[in-house]
Amino acid sequence: MIVAIGRELGAGGLSVGEALARDLGACLLDERMLVGELSRRGGFSAEYLQRIDEQPPSLASSFLRDIARAAALADAADARSPEGAVHDEIRAVVLERARRGHAVLIGHGGAKLLEGHVARGEIFSLLLHAGRPWRVRRVMERFAIDRAEAEERVRRTDELRRRYCAYFFSLDLYDAHNYDLVIDTERVGIASAIRIATEAVRAALPVSAHS
Repeated sequence: MIVAIGRELGAGGLSVGEALARDLGACLLDERMLVGELSRRGGFSAEYLQRIDEQPPSLASSFLRDIARAAALADAADARSPEGAVHDEIRAVVLERARRGHAVLIGHGGAKLLEGHVARGEIFSLLLHAGRPWRVRRVMERFAIDRAEAEERVRRTDELRRRYCAYFFSLDLYDAHNYDLVIDTERVGIASAIRIATEAVRAALPVSAHS
C-alpha cells in the first residue's frame, strides 16, 4: 500500500505521515528523504531540488519550453522539463520502496504522480487541512518565527502547492473528490487525526495484508 498525503502547510502532514509510517512499518517519503535520495543518485544537487520542490516552473522557463515544442526544436525526450525529470526520479524512488513494502508519500502530486504506474486500489489518498489562523500559529511555533513571517509563509506555500499540482498534474489540490479521506486537523486535533487516518488506511489494506 502507498499512502499519499496532500496537506496545507501547518495542517500536520509530517506528524500524520510519520505516525502512519511507524504503524505500517512503512518507508516515509518526505521532502528530506527524497531530496537526499535524488541527490545521492546524481544529476540533481540538493540545493536545486530544495529550490524547485513542489513549485510550478517559473514563467520564463515554461515559456521557453513552450516555444521549443511549438517550433519542433526538440524531440519529446529533450523537451521534458527539468521538473519533469525530477518527477520521474521521485516516481522511481516511490515505486522501488513500494516494492519492498508499504510507503507513505507526502506531497509531490500523490496519487496523480503514480497514475498509470500503480493500481488505484494500491493507493490510499489523504488530505489534511485546517483554518489558516490555526496553521499560522503552528508554523510560528515550529519555525520560531513571528506572525507576519508565518502568515506569508503559509500564504505563499499554499499557493505554490496549488499551482504546482494544477500545472503538472491538472489536479485541484484542495478538492475533496480527489481523496479517499479528508481530515480537518484543527477540528479534531492532530492526535485524533492520526487515529482516524490509521484506522482508515488499515481498513483499506488488501485482505492479505491483514493476515
